Amino acid sequence: MHTQRSLLLAVLAAFTGVALAAEEPAVPPASDGPAMKGTAQAIPESNVYDLLTKSETTLSALYYGRDRQETNPTGNNGDIRVNALNLGLNFKSGYAWDKLGFDAAAHSSIRLTKGIGFSEVLYHDYNDMTNPDEYGGGRDKSDAVLSQAAIKFRQNPDGQGLSFRAGYTPISIGTMGTSGGLQSHAYRGFEGKYKIGDFEVGYGWADQFRNEWDYRFRDMTNSWEQGRSNGSTAKKVDYVNSVGLRYAPENAFIDIGFGEGKDYRRTAQIAGSYTWKLSGGDTLTGVAYYFQGKDESQLGMKNSQTAWHSSASVTYTTGGLSLMGGIGKSRNPDGGEVNFRMTPYGNSDNRNFIQTWGQDDDFVWDGMKVVKLGVSYDFAKVGVPGLTMGVSGNYSNGAFNPNTNRTYTVKEVDASVGYSVQNGALKGFSIGVYPGWFRSGGFLQAGYGKGDRNDVKVIASYSKTF
Repeated sequence: MHTQRSLLLAVLAAFTGVALAAEEPAVPPASDGPAMKGTAQAIPESNVYDLLTKSETTLSALYYGRDRQETNPTGNNGDIRVNALNLGLNFKSGYAWDKLGFDAAAHSSIRLTKGIGFSEVLYHDYNDMTNPDEYGGGRDKSDAVLSQAAIKFRQNPDGQGLSFRAGYTPISIGTMGTSGGLQSHAYRGFEGKYKIGDFEVGYGWADQFRNEWDYRFRDMTNSWEQGRSNGSTAKKVDYVNSVGLRYAPENAFIDIGFGEGKDYRRTAQIAGSYTWKLSGGDTLTGVAYYFQGKDESQLGMKNSQTAWHSSASVTYTTGGLSLMGGIGKSRNPDGGEVNFRMTPYGNSDNRNFIQTWGQDDDFVWDGMKVVKLGVSYDFAKVGVPGLTMGVSGNYSNGAFNPNTNRTYTVKEVDASVGYSVQNGALKGFSIGVYPGWFRSGGFLQAGYGKGDRNDVKVIASYSKTF
């Protein structure tokens, strides 16, 4: 057994380009493994095998169903009907010598029934015009993809000091983030972070990206369709990058970021939160967020002006009950929705701090002023752990449509019912139902804005980690 392990270590060493010199000591007395090159020290056998013995493998299966109907004077090209199954495999290694590891993930997105619309959970073929009901918008299809493959490094097991990831990987630092639907999106790039106590500074860089609705990593471009449609005149954005600073003491955080899509767009943002602990276990949490961005003339809009968004919320929690109130305002002199990304569409943003978005709209159109109210309840407090319900409403005015030169009142009501199994053989299973009603007040005119929408999503998932 010892000989077999030594052979395995030798193979690993050769694979990483580190060979044992023949003239150096073989195995020092009482050692567990071969000597480290240039020293008489042994490589602790258990530390090498931590790559596998302390690894985690998660298998997941997710069902996603959605039926969204939009009132659109030009046709039903805002409709979405989809039934999809997503199967995922996610491997996270342990750390050899408590320092070095690797992660990998793969998934398959399977279209279960004939659908319509751009679901953003299946591979979307922009150039397939075979279904006239799509109004030339392409078609969703099944696919399978190796979605992540990255090496990782940490200086200390407690997260202090330097940490690093590189390869095909999620990145989250500053204004650069990795959103996702059923599975996480990913970049081809790297992120490095250094943490001292509650302070963390970091930098992220990437030159390719894969959305969940694509089957491979692609260069970033200055076009919303990333150069994938026939006749596209998209120009390459060489890279996106961002620097970020985060201070996160107990019950609070401040997050600051600056980013750029090379020659296309520059962005900056700041977010902060604080939680007050009240008597009886109640809490009061405040969150505030500000973002701004502006195109650069080389690849972006000429004569671009600075767009911005700000929003804030307060949430009071007592027992299982949470009451939330928020306000927001957006301005985009270039027209349309505020673009939080460093490219036009589908990637390179970290806008999860928005406090006033809804299920069917982000409520960040030029001129919008938004009020949001919400209530939710966690039934664990009354003996039904895993059951949650909630409802929220958005009311906005000031949304400007340049085609009509007037503003509109836009509203949305969203609800949710969710249940997750807490123990037993089905632990890891959850299901949620998410209906939404969006009313635009006539905001959709001549291709600008959105129409009225009735929407319902059903998401069921099961995961098991080994």
